[in-house]
Amino acid sequence: MFQCKISTKSSCYESDLFQKTISNSCDLQLEFKKLTIHLNGSKYQNLFWYQISSNLELVESLCISSVPDPGFRPVFTSWPQNIFIGNSNWFTLEYLLACTCTTITLEDSSLENKDLEEILKIWKAGGFPNLERLKIHSRNITSTGTTILGMNSEELYKKDIETEDGSKKAFIRIRHQVLEMSVTPLE
Repeated sequence: MFQCKISTKSSCYESDLFQKTISNSCDLQLEFKKLTIHLNGSKYQNLFWYQISSNLELVESLCISSVPDPGFRPVFTSWPQNIFIGNSNWFTLEYLLACTCTTITLEDSSLENKDLEEILKIWKAGGFPNLERLKIHSRNITSTGTTILGMNSEELYKKDIETEDGSKKAFIRIRHQVLEMSVTPLE
């Protein structure tokens, strides 16, 4: 049918036809360049999520703008190439450890320094094999009183770290409640 990738805008999800069109497009295995969805916790939105979540490998970039219902936890049975989640306080360390995306951006996260320590240790040991870029913004990332990988936040402001097998390098920057990580392969 279509030989191009589909993109959506954030205003599209308010249309009555949006969910049906996206669901049908997923059923037809059509690819999306960018899919922007707003999950509001309604039973229809939850059903919509469950319909598309098994086809997220068809999505290059997924943007989830909100999940305000504290009782709703999206289940990812597949992952897009890139993911951006605004209001990501529901996206726990467990979700992140299962994520296979190349680019992950989490705004308003609930992750904290101990989670960053765990993420970096796992990455150094060879975890997150697809990861190229990670950005986490959280009020729980503090610059005082704790260390990550044995270093304080000043030491991690602009720091290169390597995987244990020496195959990849990551440039780390932690400041102002934000972790940024860019990964490059080593030759």
